[in-house]
Amino acid sequence: MVDQDWTFAPRIYVENTRGRDPAYEVTTEGVTRNLQSICQPAELSCHFADTRNLDALRRADILIAGRLPTAVIAEHAKNLKIIQCTSAGVESYIPFDWLGPNTTLTNASGVHASKVGAFGLMAALMLHEGVPHVATNQRQHVWKRQLRGPCAGRRVLIYGVGAIGGAVAEQLRLAGFRTIGIRRRGAPHPAVERMTTPDRLHEELAQADILILACPLTAETRGLIGAREIAALPSGAGLLNISRSAVLDTSALVSALVKGHLSGAILDVFATEPLPSDDALWDVPNLMVFPHVSADDPDGYIDRCLAILADNLLRARSALPLRNAIDPERGY
Repeated sequence: MVDQDWTFAPRIYVENTRGRDPAYEVTTEGVTRNLQSICQPAELSCHFADTRNLDALRRADILIAGRLPTAVIAEHAKNLKIIQCTSAGVESYIPFDWLGPNTTLTNASGVHASKVGAFGLMAALMLHEGVPHVATNQRQHVWKRQLRGPCAGRRVLIYGVGAIGGAVAEQLRLAGFRTIGIRRRGAPHPAVERMTTPDRLHEELAQADILILACPLTAETRGLIGAREIAALPSGAGLLNISRSAVLDTSALVSALVKGHLSGAILDVFATEPLPSDDALWDVPNLMVFPHVSADDPDGYIDRCLAILADNLLRARSALPLRNAIDPERGY
């Protein structure tokens, strides 16, 4: 039987990144408050990346961080049992050859649900009402009325119905949208009218009024939506990307917007962030740029991340599978 004594008195190392919003800083007080009913840390050390304490990291059973120094972890943090990443996306850490054989990487999937669900509904309504086009007309001082009927019955295709896509689907269903989902194994979701698999993408695109990208970035999803896929959407369709920039061929999207094939698009993720002030995307007609805010909720975000860790300490104590554990083979 595996010795789980470390779960009662773990050595915990926290690494923050200087310059991030203070709402996303993991503090000693926050860790203590969220774990006090679960364990009494034998050691709790909080640092910034530029003041890293390698001795404390070497001793640590648990690492909590928003950005993972993979080379440092591979060389110095061989005692780690759990790495709790306070971000949901872990694609930048692939391949996971830096991860020790006895270390489980867990992410923050699910902590964004409430915020991203509301954002997804807002964006879908904006695309339905043609708000990107209205905003373009406003910049050009053009008064042009466009009338739209109710959103009820409009078809939204969500590619990626995990924690984020599922949260969006729940809000869309309440508003009356018809939601069709695509996920890897096609498992049903209570808020999705019909679920299918990636091999059916093109036939589903042809029936979608709005396409929402909410999948993780993996080898399978990189470059998923290109010129062919955008052309498969009906004329006048809208697109929302809350996934990762590399899932979408941005040049193909721009071409479709300029030519008028798509009525509008909303992007919340970009290849370079912040988006440079001279980037051409700022001036693309019928495109709205959001500065990667769809999922981040500063109120209680870190507490929800630490709740995942607290749950996983209990799970590890009982030798149960950990919540939000990353599968190195799948990449998420």
